[in-house]
Amino acid sequence: MEPIPINKKLVWDTDIPPNAQTNEPFRTWYVKRVLTHGTAADIRAIGLETIHQYLPRLHLPPDIREFWHWYFNDPSAKERYGHLDPISDTAS
Repeated sequence: MEPIPINKKLVWDTDIPPNAQTNEPFRTWYVKRVLTHGTAADIRAIGLETIHQYLPRLHLPPDIREFWHWYFNDPSAKERYGHLDPISDTAS
């Protein structure tokens, strides 16, 4: 599991666990936080591969989810990152 940089300004309301880089629930929560409250710099910091990996299990506002599905369904993104499951109401 590749470490992801954590912007402490995005986690103002929670403590960063000491095992943040291996704590899967925290990492999932943090990726969602980046997508809902982060800047372009935060998105670059975690990387598109991480977003692609976590997107299917994130419960996001519809406009944010639709944007990322649109992006990853572009032929060049599909070629680079692989298939992304369709939008699901069961994502948490």
